[in-house]
Amino acid sequence: LFSTADATPLEILEAWAVPVCGSLLAVEMLSRILGCKSAATARNATLVGAGLYLAVGVIPVVLGLAGPTIAPGLEEPEQLVALLAEQHLSTFLYVLFVGALISAILSTVDSCLLAAASLVSHNLIVPLRPTLTDRHKILTARVGVAVFGLLAYVIALHAGGIYELVATASAFGSAGIFVVGLFGLFSRVGAASSAYAALIAGIVVWAAGEYWLEWSTPYVASIAAALAAYLVAAVVAARGAR
Repeated sequence: LFSTADATPLEILEAWAVPVCGSLLAVEMLSRILGCKSAATARNATLVGAGLYLAVGVIPVVLGLAGPTIAPGLEEPEQLVALLAEQHLSTFLYVLFVGALISAILSTVDSCLLAAASLVSHNLIVPLRPTLTDRHKILTARVGVAVFGLLAYVIALHAGGIYELVATASAFGSAGIFVVGLFGLFSRVGAASSAYAALIAGIVVWAAGEYWLEWSTPYVASIAAALAAYLVAAVVAARGAR
């Protein structure tokens, strides 16, 4: 984190872009939309879910803003909510709180691993190997869960805290998804090759800027790279179709 007084406009844009653009086309939202029986149900479910998300999400935000007053000098700011629960809840309610917290974390991890493995298996491996049997498709998805689980474990070992992990999860690969989603929803520009180019460019530029080049705004750079890659691939595809 940085103070806005010392931050450049691009750094401020980076701080806002990661949670906003990274969550705009989240896996949870897409899976629920695609699973609805009609467009009206998908729209209403999305609006209701967004309302609940804001209503429930404002609780930890308020606690976090009040944290310096409620618990001044706290060494680990990310432990504020747990500390308040321990201080103000009975033993029984505190046990329920911890159990619910662990359950929510495991449920989120489980959903993310299954979604990542399913997307790779269904959208990448199966089109490349259309002769795979149902048994091998399931085996591919299971192997994907194990591989992504190990990758998540390695990322968690090198993370500086929960905030950094959340930011990494929001930024990882989402720049390309954000660009592809906007073009797919609001324009007829581009083709499948444009989407692949944007996804690859977005994740490569973000990973390089985040882990090797140590840019201050790797996510903004990845969005720009994904946008450029999408447009270039769209132009090439349009000329090839003539």
